[in-house]
Amino acid sequence: MMEKPDPVLLEIMRNRWRGMAEEICAVMVRTSYSPNIKTRFDCSAAIALPDGQILAQAEIGTPLHLGIMPAVIRSVLRRFPIDAMQPGDAVVTNLPYPEGPGHLPDVSLVSPVFYEGQPVALAATTSHHVDVGGYSPGSMPFDVTEIYQEGLQIPPVRLIRAGEIQEELIELIEQNARTRIELRGDLMAQIAASRTAETRVVEMFDAADTKQVLDYMGHILDHAERCMRSGIESLPDGEYTFEDYLDDDGSNDEPIRIAVRVTISGSEFTADFSDSGDQVSGPMNCRISACRACTYYVVKAVVDPDLPTCAGAYRPLTVIAREGSVLNAHFPSAIGNANILTDQRVVDVLLGALLKAVPERVCAACSGEMNLINVGGIDPEGKYFNYVETYAGGQGAHHDLDGSDGIHTHLTNTRNTPVEVIEKTYPLHVTAYGLIPNSEGPGRMRGGCGVVRELVCLADRTAVTIGADRRRFLPWGVKTDHHARGQHCYLIRSDGTRELLPTKFFTYLKKGDRLRIETPGGGGWDDPALRDRDQVRYDVAEGLISRSRAREIYKDK
Repeated sequence: MMEKPDPVLLEIMRNRWRGMAEEICAVMVRTSYSPNIKTRFDCSAAIALPDGQILAQAEIGTPLHLGIMPAVIRSVLRRFPIDAMQPGDAVVTNLPYPEGPGHLPDVSLVSPVFYEGQPVALAATTSHHVDVGGYSPGSMPFDVTEIYQEGLQIPPVRLIRAGEIQEELIELIEQNARTRIELRGDLMAQIAASRTAETRVVEMFDAADTKQVLDYMGHILDHAERCMRSGIESLPDGEYTFEDYLDDDGSNDEPIRIAVRVTISGSEFTADFSDSGDQVSGPMNCRISACRACTYYVVKAVVDPDLPTCAGAYRPLTVIAREGSVLNAHFPSAIGNANILTDQRVVDVLLGALLKAVPERVCAACSGEMNLINVGGIDPEGKYFNYVETYAGGQGAHHDLDGSDGIHTHLTNTRNTPVEVIEKTYPLHVTAYGLIPNSEGPGRMRGGCGVVRELVCLADRTAVTIGADRRRFLPWGVKTDHHARGQHCYLIRSDGTRELLPTKFFTYLKKGDRLRIETPGGGGWDDPALRDRDQVRYDVAEGLISRSRAREIYKDK
């Protein structure tokens, strides 16, 4: 029986573990090779107990990665129980079935940490690698129907055995990737992060009583559970429902229903997605671990953003998704674009449901998609390249606050790739980058504006994949009939012809072709005629809304 924790020591211990997780993630960012990680921070890190319970996570990581991390660790421990591991081991995997990372580009590395011959912790990292093979550069294609077409599948396997890197395995993985240098560099960064974790954990045990450190690892989880339960108890009991739709799955025009029934009872929170649509042919399916990640994120954001991010906080949460549905698809369904599209809609419906319970704690719909772009091929020097990025959009308004313009929202939390980095690294030229006027969701508090970026291709026969949404089902507002502007993407050929492209497609660009991508805005809140006149005129002066829109929508004279 553990003694009651000292609250001061508990806070010190909790923050020491969190600090380690932050340092691990920082090491990964600073030592990675691809701009997607070193510039955009498309990665995450965590420390767990030997049984797989998450103890601490880096806040700079993507919420989606962090929420899926428990499933990653469970999949590793199922194949390699902790008593079968030895010091210096590291297990690599990217396999989403039966549970694991959300899609194949997310490669995870899990390694045990030993102290005085006993396993005391696990270090885990996930990085979105630029390419892991498959149908198209970037390994997130459309026009596919099963995961085998999406890239290399890596079941849990030792990448490092007793401190010795398994070079043959790395070569096997490299052989299946187009951008081999980036893949190796980013894998080495994950290995460096794991070794940093081992050093810091051992230092902590050296500096304190071993039993005390182990006891407080349990106390941290129990404390997080108490905090979460207290926060849920502050929400009104009841059942709250909401539904929204994805435009399509890229293979047909049928919308995809995402629906939730939230039940709050005392200190328990249940999210039931059973009424969501069946799994689809295209790569928009996901696994239940992703639904859990979405729910963890939303509940934490609504209850208390400062809650400790660990397994204890998840204990009061129950997530249900019907097997065979788009949110809990059967193997070998294609899932490559669920991370960037389907999961964002899951967040939207959860917030829509909670809008009925605690409207002052949620926002209107954000852009609702990550707007993925993958551009790859052979550069003029004869080398493979792949540019991958998720583009920002508008944030939904709160009841007392405008939504931010041109920002990554909800599950992504990544940065933008600067124009200079794009043009220096890839055969691409950026001719436009900025906010889109009149793309906001009008309201007393307006939504944020979307972003436009225009790229000119400087190489021949360059493959491009776009994964976007919110053209048919626009970002919704609250207490208003207005919506934000949706997604648009144009192909402007070198001969001047202009074509509106689907939201989800794969095609080839010729040298001189331009790709213009316009992301959705965020929904507004309340009647736009009630907006403060000075704020309307400020937006006009800043070029965010036009004078005519100010007169027609905001009723500004």
